[in-house]
Amino acid sequence: MISALWVTFAVALGCALVYRYGQLDTMEPRWARILIVFGAGSAAGMGLTSCLFFLCRLAAPSTPRLAMGFEIAAMAWLVFQIWKHQQSAAPHARSMAVLLPGLMGALAVAFLVGTIAVTGTWDSNPQGGWDAWSIWNLRARFLAEGTLPQRAWSSLLTSSHPEYPLLLSSFVARSWAFAGSASDTGPIITSYLFFLALLATLTGGFAIYRGRSTGLLIGLALLGAPALMHEVAGQYADIPVACYMACATIFVLLERPLLAGLFAGLAAWTKDEGALFLVAFFVLLALTRREQLRYAAIGVMPGAAVTALFKLALAPAGPLYAKQTAAEFVHRLIDPARFWQVLTAFAHEFSASGMRLYHPILPIIVLAAGLGFDRKRRKDALFAVALLVIMTAGYVGTLLITPLDLKWQLDTAVSRLVVQLWPALLIAAFAGMNGLEKAITEPAPVQPKLRKKAKA
Repeated sequence: MISALWVTFAVALGCALVYRYGQLDTMEPRWARILIVFGAGSAAGMGLTSCLFFLCRLAAPSTPRLAMGFEIAAMAWLVFQIWKHQQSAAPHARSMAVLLPGLMGALAVAFLVGTIAVTGTWDSNPQGGWDAWSIWNLRARFLAEGTLPQRAWSSLLTSSHPEYPLLLSSFVARSWAFAGSASDTGPIITSYLFFLALLATLTGGFAIYRGRSTGLLIGLALLGAPALMHEVAGQYADIPVACYMACATIFVLLERPLLAGLFAGLAAWTKDEGALFLVAFFVLLALTRREQLRYAAIGVMPGAAVTALFKLALAPAGPLYAKQTAAEFVHRLIDPARFWQVLTAFAHEFSASGMRLYHPILPIIVLAAGLGFDRKRRKDALFAVALLVIMTAGYVGTLLITPLDLKWQLDTAVSRLVVQLWPALLIAAFAGMNGLEKAITEPAPVQPKLRKKAKA
């Protein structure tokens, strides 16, 4: 229970930071602003406290609770800054528009059903999936206990991938170290909060960016993906990295580059796939949105700096990849049989993401056909689509060059990679789609009647 309180404290710290410095206080509607502050704040709080805890463990291995003092001081400062800001801020007018109660009710029901399913899984398996306790939580125990945190990236942990980034493990270790004991509660709440952060940021962000109905619809589309809900219960790092990638993309669309860069950097600190996203993200910014590049570069510093420190100075190299010769690398990359095997695996996992006759892509196709696309949003849609295409191509390329048994790699990894890409696919689809309000309020164009020829 105490570990849950410290997880909540990290969320509160992140929400206070985003609320004060995220420049979101003018966004409407108000309920969407609350959602995005909670979603982005939760993700930011968990990511930044993970970075702080990791750095403190490196600096003072014999003091596991050193980061606690910095966090409490930061919270006190943020509370003071929020109080000071509210004293001078002008009141904002509240929107009195109708909030589409039908869609909101459907979203609430879907959220309740999904939560019940996830909690039921945790009741029977509180330690999560195989990778949760053999990689992420195992390394969290090394970080939380004793005076040798470097055990978490020891080269002896060959089956636990000591080269993997440590955001999730560091955050779980933080909650255990501050609580003074390791319990299943910390990883469970952490996994669920990353899911909530993803859902809240998608729903609130798109309600602000594209309208209330679009925000509610994309939230329903996220909850309507059984494969994604299954991963929430696994306590893996795939939902967290999908959350950070989605947050970064949404804040680019909302023209908040500082927050966008922050989440892109935290994605790299979460999984190796996040490092690929970080590179693709900044390449696209440089090509299409140079005005956001400087602030995004400032925001990326915490996550990117900790990731670089860990990867370059601490973590062992991936031994199997490092031992490949150039000839082996090229042979695997251009082998048509491997390429077809990888594409077939992705197609199979994508088609298996639904249940029986239902597939979560079907409602998206129906909405796109019914609502159409807004040409004014073409630039935003192309940015989101380009990110999705680059990430998919990067995943395919990584699997092509793997020196591990390809069938085993596909069987164990592709389903989770599809889950990582699902929020990106939703953002790409909804970024250019017309909102439901526009389809209802704008009448169809009237065709001019042909004049009858006068009789001679």
